Order: sequence, then structure tokens, then C-alpha cells
Amino acid sequence: MQSSGKRKDFANPFCRSIILSVGNKWVILVVLLFVTLNISAKVTPLAQDPDWSKLDPFQNLWSLESFRSELKNIYCPRESWWKPWIKFEPGQVLIRKKAGKEDWYILQCLPISKGEEKDQNLSVPLEIKTIALDPGHIGGEYAEMEGRSFRMGEDDFVKEGDLSLKVAKRIKDLLEEKGFKAILVRSNLKPVTKRKPQAFEALVETWIKERDFTNLPVEEIEILKRKRREMLFYRVSEIHARAKLINEHIQPDLTICLHLNAAPWGDENKKELVDRNDYHVLVNGCYMGGELAFDDQRFEMIFRLLSAWQKTEQIFAEKVSVSFGRKTGLPAFAYKGPNALKVGNTPGVWARNLLANRIYQCPVIFMEPYIANSKTEYERIQLGPYEGTKNFGLHPRLSLVEEYAQCLLEGILAATGK
Repeated sequence: MQSSGKRKDFANPFCRSIILSVGNKWVILVVLLFVTLNISAKVTPLAQDPDWSKLDPFQNLWSLESFRSELKNIYCPRESWWKPWIKFEPGQVLIRKKAGKEDWYILQCLPISKGEEKDQNLSVPLEIKTIALDPGHIGGEYAEMEGRSFRMGEDDFVKEGDLSLKVAKRIKDLLEEKGFKAILVRSNLKPVTKRKPQAFEALVETWIKERDFTNLPVEEIEILKRKRREMLFYRVSEIHARAKLINEHIQPDLTICLHLNAAPWGDENKKELVDRNDYHVLVNGCYMGGELAFDDQRFEMIFRLLSAWQKTEQIFAEKVSVSFGRKTGLPAFAYKGPNALKVGNTPGVWARNLLANRIYQCPVIFMEPYIANSKTEYERIQLGPYEGTKNFGLHPRLSLVEEYAQCLLEGILAATGK
């Protein structure tokens, strides 16, 4: 689950915040990955300084027009967001390599005559043989730490990491039956990263010193520090470990990140299941100005753009979205805020800049179907696996895991022509 523009994360069952009482005031401290973006920041937590020479193989492969079009329509829709970092000059694109410095990477572009467009790397999607299945989050004993666990009364806990792994194992079997090579990035309820929260103590101390928490009691600062250590473990280190596995070992033609969505509770103190239920699929894109201020995010955006993975992502995202809409009867979710960009004409397909779909070096589609705390899906989750279909209202439905996997399979087969 990733928060959308219209949700309040602190009210979301799959996304926690810290609410601290200071005197007679309630102060909501949302512990996000990058609290207080800084224009002078160089790289995001645990990221390395980018190696800009990795862009050298893309010299003279793109026209200026195609580069500008991809930037505007997919990767950074507002000129005010990219203008401090990217310059267009005759026959070349200049990308600022380090924040605050006049140090530019120069990308030479194709000399194309007026009206002629022939960027061959944009013409066809990649052939898909190997698919990495990335079950979102960790689950198990880590679900509460991740903020991906909830239940109503004494029911069984709904843990996103557990459900995503069940879906991954099921779709793996289905894909292999069709001749694909499908590899699980996570095969159990344990983290991929070998680092533990305490490994980030020095980073957390620096983070605390850079922010003014002097008005908070010591015990509340300690809570913030613990939450920050945990987040660096399960959200940042974990994704970087999966990226290393994907980029250096699996090297798939496509990665599918498997998640379930959730909606805000109407009242955090009196939780009730919601009526809302929908789905959407994400591709990489829509980098915002504060994100491009980080050297690593700026490099990754350019690297993904030049690698021409977007068309493959969009084809698969659209086919999967159509499949979910048809087989589930659910409406497609639509974002309201600036952190997502509608791409293409197929409902439910949006571009967002997420850590996983940014640093996994291949085409990535990021699944966000179902509202886990909706009345229908909560009931289906509580039922677990069952044979055939059961009626929910007037609609016969497979079990959630089976339906999720079948929708994915249908979309993948449609995208690959199998």
C-alpha cells in the first residue's frame, strides 16, 4: 500500500504515524521517508552517489524531442520541478550532477530533420521471459512494526505482507504453467535485508540533530528515534536489498510489485469498515521537484527514461488494469493530488515515483488492488482460501488470493500475446 493524494496516512490501517501529546496540544508527526526535504540534500538515506558514466551508452540514441516528450508526459510533468536540474540546448540535454554545483552531465541527442522521428528504442516493448514477483512488505512478526496489520474485534489479523506472499506464490505457479520463468524476490515472512534497526543508530542521531525537536519531551524523542530506526530497516534497507537481488542476480525482464491498498478509517478511535473498494496499477514517473533535488533520484529518473522501460510498463499496466476491472467489477481509483500522473487512456493506470519502481533496474508495475478494510474484501480475507466462488452481494467472487492471481495472469498473457 502506498498513500494516495487524498488519503490521510495517519488514519490508514496500513500506514501509521506518531501522534504525540505535548502539553495540551496534539502534534501529529508523520514519520515519512524524507521528512523536510532540503534543496541542498545530495542523496536519500542508504543511497550511493550516482555514477553518471552509466548514462554514456545512451549517447546519440534519443532525439531532443522524444526526450522532452517523455520528461513532460511521464517523468516530470511540471517544468518548474525539473527546470533547476535539466537544461535543453541545441542537440543536447544537460543534467545537473550535484545539487548546488555547476557540474553537468551532457547527453548528446540525435540530429533529426524536421518532422522525422525514429527513436528505435521506443518502438517495441521488451520480450518478457523472466518475471520477478516482489511480495510487498515483510509480514509475519514484522507486520505490526511496518504498520501493515489490523483487525476488527477478535478476528484474525489482516497482514499485507502475508497476503502479498500468498498471491506471489499462486501467480508464480500460474505463470510457470504458461512457460514463464517466475522468481520470488521474497519467499517467506522474513526480511531480505540482513541489517537490523539498530544498525541505523548513527543515521538516526544525525537525523535528530538536523531537526528542531527541542520542545518535545525526551521520551517522545526516543519514540521518534525508534520509529526512524525501524523505518530505515523495513522500508529503506529492505527495498535496497531487494533491488540488489533483482539488479545483480535475477535480472528479470519485468518486476511485479504485489500490494493491497487500504482506505482511511472514518474515525481513528472508532474503526469501522468502509464501503469504498477499487484498484489501480502504477508505473514509474511523476518525479516532484523536492524529489529531483536528490542526486540519486534525479539520476534514476534519467536512467529509467533513457532505458525506455516506460512503454513496456504501460502496456503491462494497461492490460492488467483492464483485467482487474473486468474480472472484479471494481472501479478504478483516481488520484487527486500532484504526487501521481494519469498516463494513457486506460482507467486505473498512474505514474508515481516510489523507491521500488525507481531503483529496480527493469520495467516495473506496482499493484494496488482492493481496499483491505472495505466490507467486502475484509470478509473475503477472513474466509481465507475457498473452492469455487462465493456470492458477495449479487457478485460471485473467487477467494481474494485466487482472484488477484487470475487477474494478473490474464493481463500478462494479454500483454505478451500468449
